[in-house]
Amino acid sequence: MKLIGTSIMLPCDETWEVVEHGGIIIDSGMIKEVGDFNSLRQKYSNCDFVFYKNHVMLPAFINSHIHFEFSKNDTSFCYGDFDIWLDSVMANRGEVLKHNTQAMQQAIRTQKRSGVGSVCAISSYDLDLELLLDSKLKVIYCHEVLGAMESDFTQQALNISNRLEKTLSLKNATFTPALALHAPYSINPKIAHYVVELAMRYNLLLSTHFLESRQELEWLSENAGYFKEFYAKNFQVKDAKAHFSIDSFLDLLSDINTLFVHCLHADSNLKERLLKQGSIISCPRSNLLLQGKMGLNHIIATDGKSSNADVDILEEIRYALFVTLSQDKAQDIESLSKDLIYAITRNSAKALGLNNGSLKAGKCADIVLFKLPFSRLDNIAQSFILHAKQAARLLVNGNDVL
Repeated sequence: MKLIGTSIMLPCDETWEVVEHGGIIIDSGMIKEVGDFNSLRQKYSNCDFVFYKNHVMLPAFINSHIHFEFSKNDTSFCYGDFDIWLDSVMANRGEVLKHNTQAMQQAIRTQKRSGVGSVCAISSYDLDLELLLDSKLKVIYCHEVLGAMESDFTQQALNISNRLEKTLSLKNATFTPALALHAPYSINPKIAHYVVELAMRYNLLLSTHFLESRQELEWLSENAGYFKEFYAKNFQVKDAKAHFSIDSFLDLLSDINTLFVHCLHADSNLKERLLKQGSIISCPRSNLLLQGKMGLNHIIATDGKSSNADVDILEEIRYALFVTLSQDKAQDIESLSKDLIYAITRNSAKALGLNNGSLKAGKCADIVLFKLPFSRLDNIAQSFILHAKQAARLLVNGNDVL
C-alpha cells in the first residue's frame, strides 16, 4: 500500500472538483481512498508516501482510437480531402508498413509521455501486438478486418479467427482483445456478419470507422461518386454498388456495443441513433486534415500518424480547444477545457468499459502526474491544457510505466 499526494488533484469524477493538497491510497493496483493528503497520512501511518509539490494529479489519459502500425508515416500520404488521402494510402502503405518497429516504439513512448495509460489500438496486421504486450499500457486490442470481396471470405474468416484465438489466450488485467470492422465501404457483408458473430460470442467491443467522409456518405446513400471508381481501379469491379446502406450497416451492429469513429457526416438524428448503439469518437486533427471538420468533443482520440502529425493526446486536445474557440466565440474557455479533459478520461473510460478515467475509490489506480504550478484555481482546466507538456509520473494498475 502507498500514498501519493500532489499540490492539486483533478479527480475528473461526476462533478468537476479541484482538490488542493490531495492524496490517493493505492492498494493492490486499486484506489482504496481519495482525500486530503495529511489526513490520509495520519490514517495510514505505516504506509509509504510521497508528496509532489507544484504538481497536478489526474486519472491517466485514454487514447480511444489509435493506429500504431502506420507510425512510420511522415510525408508518404497526402491530405486535403479523403479521396486524395486514400489514393495515397493505397499507393504507399506497403512502404510505410515496412521496418516500422522503431516508429511504433516511438509512438508508444509518446503515449506515455503525454500521460496516456490506456489505448484502444486498431491493428490491421497485428504488427504492433508484441510491442503493446510489452508496453505496460492498458490495451484494448482491436483486430481490424478489411475485405471488400466476398470471394475471399474463407481466407478472411480463417485469418481473423486465428488472430483472435491467439489474443484471447493472452487476455489479462492490462490486455483485452477486441474487433474492428474497418468501414462499411471496405468490407463485404459475409465477413462483416462473421466478425459481428465473433464479437457477440466472446462479448467483445467492436470499433468501426463510420461516415468519415462525404465520399462515404455519397456511396452508402446513392451508390455513386468516388468509390465507384475506387472499386473499378483497385478491384476491377465494373459498376460496383455499395455492400451496405447506412441503415443496413447500423442494423448489423444493433446488438453489440460499438465505437463509431469520426461520424463527421452523420446528422443530428443519426448521431442520436449511434449514441443509443454505442459511442462516437472524434479525432480532431485527422478529421480536419481529411474533411475540414473537427467532430464532437465528447470523446477525443489521436488516430494514427497516417492522418496526423503525431499521436500526442495533449496536442490533440490543445488543437480541439483552439478550433472550437474559433468556431464559437461565445464559448466559455474554462467550461470547454473541462469538457476536453473529460473527453480523454471519464468519457473514454465509460465508452471502452474500463474501470478507470476518474480518481475515486474502487477504480483502477491509473494515474498521471504533471509538474505544473498553479497561481490560481478558477482557470485550472484551461491552464492545464495550454501548459502541460510531459508527464512526470504515470501509473497503470498502481505500477509505474514511464
